[in-house]
Amino acid sequence: MQLEENQPAVNTQGKLKDVCFSVGLTTYFILTCFFMAGYAETSSAIASIGKDNLFFGLFFSNLILISLLYLSKKYNRKERNYLQKEVLISEQNFNLLSNKKESVFFAWDINNKNIHISKNKFSIDSITSRNAMKFEEFIKKISNTEDTFYQIANDIISKSISFIDIDFKYQTNISDKWYNLKGDVIRDSSNNPYLLGIMIDITSNKNQEINHNKIQATLDEVINSLPISFVLWNSKDQLVMCNSKFKEFYSLAPSITKSGSSRSEILKLSTKCVFEQDITNIDTNRSKNIKDIKEIQLRDKRWLLTTNIKTDSGYNASVGLDISDQKTNENRLLENENDLINKVEELDNLRRKQDIQSKHLIKLAEKYNTEKNNFEEQENDKSKFLVNMSHELRTPLNAIIGFSELLKKNKINNFDKVNEYANYIHSSGAELLEIISNIQDMSHLEKENVKINKSDQKIIEILDEVLEEFSNDLFKKNIQVKNYFNFPGSLYCNRIALKQIITNVISNSIKYNKEAGSISIKSSIDNGWINLEISDNGHGIAKEKLNNIFRPFNKSRKLAIINQEGAGLGLPLTKSLLDTHDGTININSNRGKGTTVIISLPLISENANYRPRKLA
Repeated sequence: MQLEENQPAVNTQGKLKDVCFSVGLTTYFILTCFFMAGYAETSSAIASIGKDNLFFGLFFSNLILISLLYLSKKYNRKERNYLQKEVLISEQNFNLLSNKKESVFFAWDINNKNIHISKNKFSIDSITSRNAMKFEEFIKKISNTEDTFYQIANDIISKSISFIDIDFKYQTNISDKWYNLKGDVIRDSSNNPYLLGIMIDITSNKNQEINHNKIQATLDEVINSLPISFVLWNSKDQLVMCNSKFKEFYSLAPSITKSGSSRSEILKLSTKCVFEQDITNIDTNRSKNIKDIKEIQLRDKRWLLTTNIKTDSGYNASVGLDISDQKTNENRLLENENDLINKVEELDNLRRKQDIQSKHLIKLAEKYNTEKNNFEEQENDKSKFLVNMSHELRTPLNAIIGFSELLKKNKINNFDKVNEYANYIHSSGAELLEIISNIQDMSHLEKENVKINKSDQKIIEILDEVLEEFSNDLFKKNIQVKNYFNFPGSLYCNRIALKQIITNVISNSIKYNKEAGSISIKSSIDNGWINLEISDNGHGIAKEKLNNIFRPFNKSRKLAIINQEGAGLGLPLTKSLLDTHDGTININSNRGKGTTVIISLPLISENANYRPRKLA
């Protein structure tokens, strides 16, 4: 590391001396010249050669003297600058050695009890010329080390020590600081002792050491309170720390378990193991840092489970757990091998039963949540059902009651009006009867023990009958039917139920279709299933409404069309009828683009050995 070279400080007194010396030397040189010139003019009686030799001799001797004085002064100035530079380098080296910490020089006159503290270095001769504090005043500023300095003074006087290295807390004008004092004992010509040294500020390091000691004490307290034994060795197999359980298990005295003690020496003095078994390979999922796991029996019959761990930094730790109770129980079980096997099998069976019960409980919990959600949904549907029921029943009943009131009061003499009102009453009654019949059919179909008589039926014939029944409705709305159904075979089903299914779907395709619309009917066979696809280009259903389309009295489709008839029971009834045939129904629809209904039924015959599938 290259130190920065500082310029020496300006010495005003030295500069003044240099100036005075230069002025005096110059004046002497000028006077010599004038003297020599005057001497030459007044010495005409002397021979010319003699005169010239005397003149030049005096002149050159004075010149040499002046030159020597000048060179001597220049040499002294060079030496002074060199010494100033050496002092600066010494101060820089001193700061470097003290790690750039605050440092002061310390001098203690033992006999006179004077202590000098200064940032400038001084010798013994200059101690008495500086301001000093009394030893008693210095002791008052020190915390908890007064006896140490008294002892140091006695040892210096008795010549027991010649060097000291001590840490102490010193009270400055600002705050308390920690210092490290290193000093040598020297004696003057009268054999008077002095202690000269350096005080280095170590407050930061000392505070870190104090905090470290607090943390270490806390860690020791925690480790000692553990119910397990713990010991830590460094990479040189020297003791770093151990807790009281380790000393108790291995009967070790506190004097033996000091930090830095050799592992081999401690093991020699510890309780010898009677039995030791390595069970490391039993734990296949152990950490890579675990060296081994052992079961150890001590002489006092106690059993320990020890785990030896090696850290990445090369330290070795050992953790021991007292498993004497477990071993006692294990030995008791081993006394009777048959009982042990039975107990193991019993525990295994209990575990299996517990697993089964756990799975069963999980299923019950899931079923409970499902049933709870279904119950809440049913309660919600029930409320909606009652609201919709009252609305759907009120509409035809209001028509029946209203028109019958008019007829009852005999206020209408026009036969055509009477006939028109009678038709309204009849159609409203028929609608009311249809609602009640659909509700009754759904309630029967939802019972688990309902049975529907089935036989082989021609689907194409049932489809033709339905289309024939809706011929007038198709004609009124000018709806074109494109019938591509070409399955000539038979299906094992209930004819009335299948006809009702197709009727409900065709009815919705007509009812919710637009004027001059179209209906397409197709069929397909897929892996033992027949698919009946009925599509229209009507108003369609919004996607967010499709999830509720099979609930009773659902208005998802009717909301988009004004003044449409029906109670909203057609599709729920259709789904219930399909469930009795193990069939499915899927609806795809786009708002304003139409709706496609796909009815899927298992393609079986009456003589086939068929078991109805369970629906989720």
